[in-house]
Amino acid sequence: MAFCRLVFPILVLSVVSCFANLQVPVFLWGDLKTSIKSNPLVRVTESEFEDTLKQEIKDHFTVIFVDESLSVEDFSRKNDDGETSFPYLHANIGNSVYLPAVDNPIAALDNLADPEKVDRVKLTENGLSAEFEPESVKILFITLKDARVGESRTSLLRRHNDFMEEMFTKLQNQYGNVVAIYTADFPSWVVPESHSRLRRQAEPLALNQYSINGLKLYVQDLILSVNSEKTHLNTVSSQSSTFNGTDMLTTIGFGENTLTLSFSQKMGYWYFKTVTLEQKAPSQVTEILYPKEEVFSFMDMSYRCGQDVSFTSINDTNVYSVTFSNMKVQPFFKDTNSSIVFGDSVNCVGFFSVPIWSGLFVVFILLAITFYGILMMMDIRTMDRFDDPKGKTITINANE
Repeated sequence: MAFCRLVFPILVLSVVSCFANLQVPVFLWGDLKTSIKSNPLVRVTESEFEDTLKQEIKDHFTVIFVDESLSVEDFSRKNDDGETSFPYLHANIGNSVYLPAVDNPIAALDNLADPEKVDRVKLTENGLSAEFEPESVKILFITLKDARVGESRTSLLRRHNDFMEEMFTKLQNQYGNVVAIYTADFPSWVVPESHSRLRRQAEPLALNQYSINGLKLYVQDLILSVNSEKTHLNTVSSQSSTFNGTDMLTTIGFGENTLTLSFSQKMGYWYFKTVTLEQKAPSQVTEILYPKEEVFSFMDMSYRCGQDVSFTSINDTNVYSVTFSNMKVQPFFKDTNSSIVFGDSVNCVGFFSVPIWSGLFVVFILLAITFYGILMMMDIRTMDRFDDPKGKTITINANE
């Protein structure tokens, strides 16, 4: 019971919040003063709609036709003969104001209406529910609730069009200057937000790019670990490279810490051999760090395995480690400038994946079955001796 008491208010609030932000179209015609034009790309807020109405209904009799539901698609709806549902409104489109998306138009109309000069009636299957007093009424709300059983949406809107034409002509003959407004309580066409497709742009990956003479390096994060203490090396203070035939040393300074990256080339491959760490504070330290796994690639190609590459070293007292997170690197073993680009990447993915091995296994089984069947067919022997009805009967011994 307590659970039901908790769930029911939540459901009510969810429904109310869903309808609170819905917009419905508003069509105004008659003796208008405003110069506002329709803009299908702009949503009109409740306050903006009130400012527009203040100019229109100040000195005019106003009739407001309120449908149960209405959407922009209803104005372009046509019947089987290709006729629109609102021929009267289409005929007055030149002297009208059409707002395709307005927040809570009924609430804005209620705020501007003087309770002493407002009358509200309903249009039912039997006509208007009550008569209104012409002398004391300045704003007339007519709620259209005359839906019939089995009636199509197109026929319903066409009847509303004919009723609005008849009522507006009658009021215009009686009052002279009349402003008419057609809107609804809810939209008739709602696209659920959970099913709408939103276009989102992926956030760019924050990478540190190092374009050093002879070396191209991208790394998401560069972490120096001394025992359990970690330091992020992001600010480069100095950089240089030296070349010695098939070897290359690149030195990158990060303030008190300096990393020397050692590369070598051999038989069409390049290797990332070691990282030499030099610390000036809190104490003078020089350590040679070795990779946990061999880092190498083909010449003229870059290394990009999308994983953390760590270089570690253990001495008597401390454990030193340098981790290249999400690294892409390529040495060129010659002088280069900042405009040089990476070569094709080696992504550390084997050629024979699980699906390939599975396909090959099935093919081998089918080939083995086929070869076995062919051998069995080739081993079939036909009869080479037959009985002669005029001769002696063939006798086959057991030895044969």
